[in-house]
Amino acid sequence: MDEPRVSIVLPFRNASQYLSECVNSIQDQTIGSWELIAVNDYSSDQSLQILNGFAKKDFRIKVYHSPGIGIVSALNHGLKCSKAQIIARMDADDLMEPKRLELQLGYLQQNQNLGLVSSLTEHFPKSDINRGYDLYVDWTNNILTHDEHFDHRFIDSTFAHPSATFRKCLIKKFGSYRDGDFPEDFELWLRWLQFGVKMEKIPQVLLKWRDHPKRASRNDSRYRIAAFQKIKAKYFHLWFLQKTSLHNRQIFCWGAGRVARKFSDYLIKKGIPISVFIDLDPNKIGTMIKGLPIIGIEDLPPPTTCFVLILVGVRGARKKVSDFLSGRGYVLGKDFIALS
Repeated sequence: MDEPRVSIVLPFRNASQYLSECVNSIQDQTIGSWELIAVNDYSSDQSLQILNGFAKKDFRIKVYHSPGIGIVSALNHGLKCSKAQIIARMDADDLMEPKRLELQLGYLQQNQNLGLVSSLTEHFPKSDINRGYDLYVDWTNNILTHDEHFDHRFIDSTFAHPSATFRKCLIKKFGSYRDGDFPEDFELWLRWLQFGVKMEKIPQVLLKWRDHPKRASRNDSRYRIAAFQKIKAKYFHLWFLQKTSLHNRQIFCWGAGRVARKFSDYLIKKGIPISVFIDLDPNKIGTMIKGLPIIGIEDLPPPTTCFVLILVGVRGARKKVSDFLSGRGYVLGKDFIALS
């Protein structure tokens, strides 16, 4: 039998409620040259039985058992067991649109300079409870080009993990998923982008992304704000070290609230030479934080003399700050960047 064109890596744990629907969406793909690498992460429900049932009827479906506990171990074992040179990620509670694999494989074939391609996603089910996810999905769906992914990379993951399809050679060159106190996918994207991997997004919904109370991003401690801030600080510092043109500029932090102050702690510990804070609150302007002055926007100097880190934690504030800076002649990526 010929090797599959794509290996779909799907870790699963106690996903019996959604697994059949998920696998059906994979079997409905418009191309048939795929293998599903389903890795059991110590399920205690009927998930394993469901996957074994599918595997008995479809030779393309292969079930493995993770050698360790947790999604990182399951993902890396799935990558190790995969045969194709292209990897498509999938989660057990999500759904593929029928042309996902066809379009993403075609896109990588047509764009040999790209290492990874994702897509727009549709968030479901809709409810008032998950309004935050709606806003996040809307944000990711407006980030398409590689430059946009790169410029927004420190804010959050710019695409849904199970929407990603990438070249397996990236694993050998730049390393696989890492286990630690951080979201494993976000760390991987930051690392690959740091190494210059090109990423783009097909402007079409190819993944239906399910939200539910047991979703890892709602319950796993690796998704708390502090975990994101620490991993952002690490990779921003690595990028900053390479940007020698910034080393003779003052580093300004926009935001002096609780979230921004905590984030600045991590940045300072990494060696980022923050010298000034900016805030709109008249009660803060003229005071000090960590021995550093807080100024108002009227005291913001020309962009050639400083580099601004946007650390504001209030929803909607980031765009307002970005628009203000752009209006003052600051250029994203050159004179300022958003980290929250």
